[in-house]
Amino acid sequence: MAEAIVSLAVERILDLLIHEAVFLKDVKDQVESLNAELKRMQCFLKDADRKLEQDALFQNRVSEIRDLAYDAEDVIDSFILKAAHQRGFHGIIKRFTSIFTKPCHLHKNGVQVKAIQTKLQNISKNLPAYEISGDGEGSSAIIKVQQRLRTYSHVEEEDVVSLEVSTKDVMTMLMTEEDRPHAVVSIVGMGGIGKTTLARKVYNHVEVRHHFDYLASVYISQQCKPREVVLSVLMEVLSPSKDERELIEKLDENELWKSLFDALKEKRYLVVLDDIWRSEDWDILKPAFPRGRKGSKILFTTRNRNVALHADPCNTPMELSPLTDDESWILLSRKAFPLNKTDSHIRSEEFEKLGREMVKKCGGLPLAIIVLGSLLARKQSLDDWETVHRNFFHGHLKGLQQLDHQYGAVNRILVLSYNDLPYHLKPCFLYLAHYPEDWEISKKELIRLWIAEGFISPLSGSEEILMEDVGEQFLEELIDRSLVQVWRRDYTGTKVKTCRIHDLLRNLCVGKAEKENFLKFIQPSLIENSENSVDVTLVTSMPRRIAIHPGKRDVHLKGEHPQLRSLLLIQEEVKLVISVI
Repeated sequence: MAEAIVSLAVERILDLLIHEAVFLKDVKDQVESLNAELKRMQCFLKDADRKLEQDALFQNRVSEIRDLAYDAEDVIDSFILKAAHQRGFHGIIKRFTSIFTKPCHLHKNGVQVKAIQTKLQNISKNLPAYEISGDGEGSSAIIKVQQRLRTYSHVEEEDVVSLEVSTKDVMTMLMTEEDRPHAVVSIVGMGGIGKTTLARKVYNHVEVRHHFDYLASVYISQQCKPREVVLSVLMEVLSPSKDERELIEKLDENELWKSLFDALKEKRYLVVLDDIWRSEDWDILKPAFPRGRKGSKILFTTRNRNVALHADPCNTPMELSPLTDDESWILLSRKAFPLNKTDSHIRSEEFEKLGREMVKKCGGLPLAIIVLGSLLARKQSLDDWETVHRNFFHGHLKGLQQLDHQYGAVNRILVLSYNDLPYHLKPCFLYLAHYPEDWEISKKELIRLWIAEGFISPLSGSEEILMEDVGEQFLEELIDRSLVQVWRRDYTGTKVKTCRIHDLLRNLCVGKAEKENFLKFIQPSLIENSENSVDVTLVTSMPRRIAIHPGKRDVHLKGEHPQLRSLLLIQEEVKLVISVI
């Protein structure tokens, strides 16, 4: 991640200094020497994410470089802001060259340029004498996007093998016309095993959609918010107008439960409650769901078999088992060897031997296998596969001991996939930690936030390519690497409309983001405090970004936060009070 931070700062600094050199004498030589230093720094940091897990001294040095890069970024933005004030904000979102058009503007801000140079020299001085090999990607990695921009066919893959029988079984259970209240069908299994995939496959099946009058699907997650769940189901069932929606949102809890009850009582309905964790959550939600017409059903996905049995002791839960070794290899092959590649030396016995050894460690979990396969799909040679194999089995990924031991091998795969990301994608991926668990993320909103944060810059010599197009390509690559899930597409069925991140991947995302001081998220509902408001003082961390998650309690953010660059409020109902001394 340090490479990403430094590289993004480098691009902005170089753009700034190069254009100032046009107007300031004797700057060109300094810029060129600075450019050489920056290239060396990028080379040094190229493999930082792989090395820092093994070398404590290296880790400390990289952290220093990261923090200095953050400081440099602040100086750049202060410079730009002052220049923008001098000429007004018109055109500020265009290239920096639109700001620096008059020599007087540059001379007045020469001190800021010197500060940037000093910060970067300090970074360079902190580089240890490690051997450096290879070329730094620099801004060329961004420019390569121009060659990668393309139209995706979005052919839906059958990513999870061995679901056909399970799909038919669940459909049979759902379409059996039992005449009893609260008939619940449950899909049970550990995280990453394919519960949501199966539920979606069934929910979207044409026979199921024709069988029921009303259908709705909603996510529960560990922090169940009953009002939001009932409200979401009611909105899907009624499809209200804007005015009607506003009236519904004003209903108190009793009125809301009754409204959903009345809407469903004469209908045959199917409601999917995805990722429900506790029996108590169902007990709170249950009064909103009537008997309905004969055959109405609730479909659960849960990791806890007891939750399923508590909801409906009469129905035996559908328990998903891990894939067998052969099924795991078939799934890995589908991802690692795309359909457009013919059988050749790439599918030789050597590749299969390495692949089977790695996939065996996935424990039959489709999520882990798919992420591993997407990583291997980018490795063309046997040497590349051997490197992944070596890192997987012998790499000392120290950050993993803090994660759930049940998913140790899975987390190892996820870390390897994160480390394999090019520098320009790492901040884009970590930015997803802003969102709560199981949050449906708007593609348009996400890309605009990436642009606002400076993660996406205009391509050199490619003014005709919009930053939104580059952002869309970045998202497509994260999807292609199986680190982000497509959730909804537009009316054409080709373009992504919304996306999600699996909770196991989100755990990695949050851990990395907080460790790098990239992000801190505040969830008022989890803070132990009986008051209607919570005070938050960030003493030990200096996050660049803060996200405040849904909750009805007021948040008082206290203390000094000069390093804070952005504050994201996930829902408007959060009242924020910032107290800065």
